[in-house]
Amino acid sequence: RAHRSVTLSADGKHLMTDVWTSVGVVGGVLLVWVTGWERLDPIVAAAVGVNILLTGFRLVAQSAVALLDVALPPEEDALLEKVLARFRSEEVDALDVRTRQSGRQRFVSLTLHVPGEWSVHRAHDLADEVEEAIATELTGITVYTHIEPKQQVIADALG
Repeated sequence: RAHRSVTLSADGKHLMTDVWTSVGVVGGVLLVWVTGWERLDPIVAAAVGVNILLTGFRLVAQSAVALLDVALPPEEDALLEKVLARFRSEEVDALDVRTRQSGRQRFVSLTLHVPGEWSVHRAHDLADEVEEAIATELTGITVYTHIEPKQQVIADALG
């Protein structure tokens, strides 16, 4: 989980399935030996089989989702919005915020609207600051920032 690796997670679940299978086999044999009731063995085997099927289904579903692009989880979206709120003002706004996750890779893209009279250098410094703040709060994320002057936004809206 710390590395957001589907492969490592699947390996761990596979290992736990093997452990529970071994526990089920040994437990089934012991239960039959202790109780003398031979029908316990197929019941325990069926329970182990159901566990294997459920784990396999979950692994396939998790792998399929990992191959698709999905938005970041709600708690990370909320954290992103909290970071962006620190930079929003009368002069600056962050719009067109999009997040996605593909496997263990995570991305944020956004447009910073800044006053048209700002220099490119000033706008670029702000973009760097925003990207660094996002990367600090959401580690391991790639941030793409586009800068647009506010006057252009107003002109586009008018026509």
